[in-house]
Amino acid sequence: MSTTALDRRPTHLPSAPPATPSITASEERRPNRSVRCGLRVLRCLHDLGPHEDHQVSEIAAVAGLRSPHVSRLLGAAVDERVAERGARHGSYRLTRAGRALLDARPAGPADPRIRQALTTLHTETGLAVAYHQPGWRPGTGLRLELVDALCPRPELQHAIDQQHENLRHSAAGRAAIAGLPEAVTTGPDDQRLQIPAHIRESVSTSRIAVSRTPSTHALATCVRRATTVVAVLTALGPTPAFADPLRVHEYAVLLRRAAHRLGGPAAAPPVPLTPRAATAARNPVKSPGCGPLVSSSTHRARATDSSMESFRT
Repeated sequence: MSTTALDRRPTHLPSAPPATPSITASEERRPNRSVRCGLRVLRCLHDLGPHEDHQVSEIAAVAGLRSPHVSRLLGAAVDERVAERGARHGSYRLTRAGRALLDARPAGPADPRIRQALTTLHTETGLAVAYHQPGWRPGTGLRLELVDALCPRPELQHAIDQQHENLRHSAAGRAAIAGLPEAVTTGPDDQRLQIPAHIRESVSTSRIAVSRTPSTHALATCVRRATTVVAVLTALGPTPAFADPLRVHEYAVLLRRAAHRLGGPAAAPPVPLTPRAATAARNPVKSPGCGPLVSSSTHRARATDSSMESFRT
């Protein structure tokens, strides 16, 4: 047998174990963001229906991410066996392990007034509503913890959570930044979280923070006890529900009233929906990038040492 024949003989080697999916350079540079986006995609997949198949484009729209990015994250989820490919091309669903991972629900609010206030606000407005408590700690900075929410529409579930990686881009985050003492409005890098001056002035004047995306519109206000911000109340819905400025003004009034009820007797009095205010709503003051705002009586909370310490958890 010639050497050439030996060289051409196929070599049988033992099969190697499947390689662990590699981490891309961009993911390696920003691991926290990759983890956050991955968890967001899985949560959206669960909220859309844990037992059904869902297209990448549908998941991406709810998660607020680009379809190629979502496709890569879902591929990683398939590798980790928490998701699997659906019957339709380009669709995915959660596996049993993925459902078990995400099915745990947080305990209900300790104070039944929170659930009652959210139920009333949801009934009055028809919007998704949420109650967040602010907290601060070194190395993490300001954060908003979701305590309770009412959201009958799965496509709005991620948006009402208001867990944006940059608090300055969400209505709840803007309300918290404008209402809390400067010492606790910092990020993980200990740098102060700042919002544009015109947005801060609008929030301080109207006691309403606004954020918009192509598909959603959100309003948020602080829940105060005396001069201390104890929570942030948010109402969110699809953009067409906010097309009428008078209706937006009504949402704002109902939101402030709900915050007043939650804050207790020491909180700032709510702004009534007067005929003059309704007339002013037809010509709302617009802030660039912030949507229509209707001014009301000024209510500025002055930070005290005790209020600052209440957020150092």
